[in-house]
Amino acid sequence: MTQASRKKKHDAKEIKFVNRLRFAYYKSFWREKTIESKTPGIGNDTAESITISLTSYGARIETVYLTIESLMQQSLKADRIVLCLVKNEFSEENLPATLKSQRKRGLEIIFCDDDIRSYKKFFYTMRKYPKDLIITVDDDVIYPIDTVDLLYRAYIREPEVIHCNRAYQMTSNEQGMLSPYKKWNFDHTVSEPSFHTFPTGVGGVLYFPGSLDDAIFDKEVFLKLAPNADDVWLKAMSLKKAVKCRQIKNNRPFKERFIEIPGSQTISLKRTNKNKYSGNDLAISQVFSKYDLYGIIG
Repeated sequence: MTQASRKKKHDAKEIKFVNRLRFAYYKSFWREKTIESKTPGIGNDTAESITISLTSYGARIETVYLTIESLMQQSLKADRIVLCLVKNEFSEENLPATLKSQRKRGLEIIFCDDDIRSYKKFFYTMRKYPKDLIITVDDDVIYPIDTVDLLYRAYIREPEVIHCNRAYQMTSNEQGMLSPYKKWNFDHTVSEPSFHTFPTGVGGVLYFPGSLDDAIFDKEVFLKLAPNADDVWLKAMSLKKAVKCRQIKNNRPFKERFIEIPGSQTISLKRTNKNKYSGNDLAISQVFSKYDLYGIIG
């Protein structure tokens, strides 16, 4: 092992240790807020209606309140926070008390008939609130206080662009073909609107009304072609509508701001989606080919 690789490994362990300490602090802080706060976690004076949408499943239901509390404590609050849960897994009877408490402060829970996996993150909320600005987020992160504010201000500056806090830049090989997902640029300094910007849901993505093609709700197609790749499907639907995406430029390190909830990745789509035979590459190939999207990205 080279000195550089040893240093990289050491730095990664150090960051992981620091983040665990930071998570312990925030867990204590947000747990207290969840239990004791009577203040509404929604409501603002913006002209547009802002809705945050997320889903959860399995054991994550016990910690998703931490994510939701961080969203309720935003400097710019949303008008709605919608949590979509599938009926065959959750009901009023087995809903954690933390979520029941947050519901009194504005959390909306939709019990969904169909288990469409991670697509619950946006599907039911976008159908119910088609005129809203929809911010999709993941359930395994504690979000920084300015998440909504940054996304909303970016939208105000460029209302025709999909804005996000975290993204890959899609790249091509020497033959002009789209490179495999693992070879895309993960670069937080690229910030110009582009068809090549591929938003990832974990940082929060703001979709404005009309930013996605009407095929977005075609369950039979996305469950067949990209069953575990909602980010791929959402990107494809923005390309189909010829809408560019932009990553918000921010010099603050992402991992220092967006705190991953430890243990939440025990069961995760990350490993599945990096497998070239069953993950994002296969989903991209199938979805982009069906809708002839390769010509748009060049």
